[in-house]
Amino acid sequence: EAGLKAADGKVLINSVSGEAKSLKKILPLAKKYGAAVIGLALDKNGIPDTAEGRLAIARRIRNAARRLGIPDSDIIIDCLTLTVSAEQKRAAETLRAIRLVKQKLGLSTVLGVSNISFGLPQRPLISSSFFSMAMEAGLDAAIINPKDKPMMDAWRSAMVLLNRDHQAAVYIEAYRSEQAGVSTTIPVSDSPPTIRERLSQAIISGDRDGIVGLVEDALNEGLVPLQISNEGFLPGLEEVGRRFEKNIFFLPQVMQSADTMQAGFARLKQEMKGQKFKSLGKILMATVEGDIHDIGKNIVCTLLENHGFEVFDIGKNVSAATIISKAREYAVDAVGLSALMTTTMSEMDNVIKKLKAAGIITFTMVGGAVVTQEYADRIGADLYARDAMEAVAKIKQLLESS
Repeated sequence: EAGLKAADGKVLINSVSGEAKSLKKILPLAKKYGAAVIGLALDKNGIPDTAEGRLAIARRIRNAARRLGIPDSDIIIDCLTLTVSAEQKRAAETLRAIRLVKQKLGLSTVLGVSNISFGLPQRPLISSSFFSMAMEAGLDAAIINPKDKPMMDAWRSAMVLLNRDHQAAVYIEAYRSEQAGVSTTIPVSDSPPTIRERLSQAIISGDRDGIVGLVEDALNEGLVPLQISNEGFLPGLEEVGRRFEKNIFFLPQVMQSADTMQAGFARLKQEMKGQKFKSLGKILMATVEGDIHDIGKNIVCTLLENHGFEVFDIGKNVSAATIISKAREYAVDAVGLSALMTTTMSEMDNVIKKLKAAGIITFTMVGGAVVTQEYADRIGADLYARDAMEAVAKIKQLLESS
């Protein structure tokens, strides 16, 4: 209690068990001082063999805390990690207990992860693998050594895969500097940035929340929508492309910048009052027949639109007949074809041949995980792009020079 009196801020008491004596002694202190508490899934009989047994103790702790008015948010359940070398079956029970506590009680969970590997060689292999599995089961907090690289690698990777690291920001920040010869330093000017520079920086940093306010500032300073787009947005997006090429930026950052630009454009469209930006060209985009993958195509569409192209995205699993019909209807300057599988990439050849046979004069661009420059040359495509940024750069260069 002396420690609770002396401590500043929110205290976490480690710990209370399901034993009546422990509950009676610890929980009133947690209530008195507004502390959170770790609840151990054990009692006077020890650690239950099953996940259901540990859940029952967690429920007992939760109910006792509620009777005292302690909120569920102040309870963190430790489902207890047991050494797998001695009790191999219990590792799976610990993971199952985490799931049950999350599903049945809705409480936060914690583990002392490295206990799992005690007594085994190459402990980091076991510990980091178990950590990833526990996170997938719903683990909220872990007692680990932050200087243990395998554990931190496992944590960062799992955070991305479980959608807990938005846009993989933490992961990218940790590992992008490991790219050989890459500098992450951003030049800083002594003079205050202009509104154009602030707009560009917002695109570069992916500041979706701030971009609309900057557009308002630019309009108030007398810039017209076309200036905001060409002198603010596009230089920022071009810088994003350069950083992507140098492995300073990665795909999540590119998409965040694209989303930011779209938010800015949405505000500009209100100002245009029905007017349209001058299009750099009309592009038809489709994933070929038999292929239902369209993530890559969607990214290309977004970036093309942000660079000033008028894009007609007609979806995935699109027949050659539909592509030809839409290319004629929209009078497009280029047709972009996407395929992810080796079994469907041959359809690109079919589409290009039928476009020519139909007398449709248009450039063709192909891309996708299995597509190569060699294949593009063989089927007579005008362009091959290995990624979205390259697609934008190449189609822009081709249409400007034609």
